[in-house]
Amino acid sequence: MTGKNMIALQDISVQFKQRNESIQAVQHVDLTIAKGDIYGIIGYSGAGKSTLVRVINLLQKPSSGKVIFGTQDLGQLDAAGLRKARRKIGMIFQHFNLMKSRTVLGNVEYPLLGLKITKEARQQKALKLLELVGLKEYAAAYPKQLSGGQKQRVAIARALANDPEVLISDEATSALDPKTTKSILALLRQVNQKLGITIVLITHEMQVISSICHNVAVMDAGKIIERGPVTKIFARPQQKLTADFVETATNVKEALTRILKQNSVSERKLLIYLKFIGNTAQESIISSISRDFNLDINILFANIDQIDGVNIGYLIADFIGARSVILTVTEKLKAAGIAVKILDNAEGQVQL
Repeated sequence: MTGKNMIALQDISVQFKQRNESIQAVQHVDLTIAKGDIYGIIGYSGAGKSTLVRVINLLQKPSSGKVIFGTQDLGQLDAAGLRKARRKIGMIFQHFNLMKSRTVLGNVEYPLLGLKITKEARQQKALKLLELVGLKEYAAAYPKQLSGGQKQRVAIARALANDPEVLISDEATSALDPKTTKSILALLRQVNQKLGITIVLITHEMQVISSICHNVAVMDAGKIIERGPVTKIFARPQQKLTADFVETATNVKEALTRILKQNSVSERKLLIYLKFIGNTAQESIISSISRDFNLDINILFANIDQIDGVNIGYLIADFIGARSVILTVTEKLKAAGIAVKILDNAEGQVQL
């Protein structure tokens, strides 16, 4: 469940100096993340997403703008106040950043060493966190003895040691294989649900966003170009870059490339791309249309994903019959809430 705002970035810009050149890494970004949300920030390399997320705990000070964490303006805190606030923001990274000379238990304990608690209390807390991430039996092991997924689980346990209110995941799954990525994302979802921790997830993979996030912001050239609930972004992307992310994640892009290469032009058929949202993804609309309008429909690609609890289906098919009838059918499909794109076989272009 999400609630009041946990993070508010207000008109954030970050400017770097490189030789005699000024680089705008982040440009006038406003971003609000609610308490308890799992919020994704996606963009290709160089989009500014990692710089933006480092602004959240002022590891990167913005050139201009405000960072509000809970009710605190972090920019107004003194050094001691900022250190205290930062303890409530845990971070996990792509390369784990574990200390090789410390055991798994020692790595998880490390953030607690400066606190006034007994050694026994510190160890018990670390063991409890290792149990949460499924690695209690590895407490005495060293990082070199662990797989990549296990190392990331240790990093997550360590990030939770100070009882953070926010957990930032900066490309934390990009070095992992798909199966391990899935298990780490499931663990992050469990952390969010069980502990109520707000998660900010930075990635360049839309599949990661679709697996776990409730809301997403798409970044390009230092700006947020699109944002909203993940289901809305997947169902109705407004920007070309967003559509590219979505179609790659759902395998639609690969299918389109293959089909447009192979599909021959014919006056009696149209190649059509349909996107079904919600209940329509489970209804037998295609078979009904084929029967009612006496059309042959040759399905070339079909897939259904569940995005944040909502079914979204993708279908590419040849509609074979009189063109006037096919165009009538496409209008009826649109009226039923189905997104329709007619694909130009000859040019390989999408006609909206």
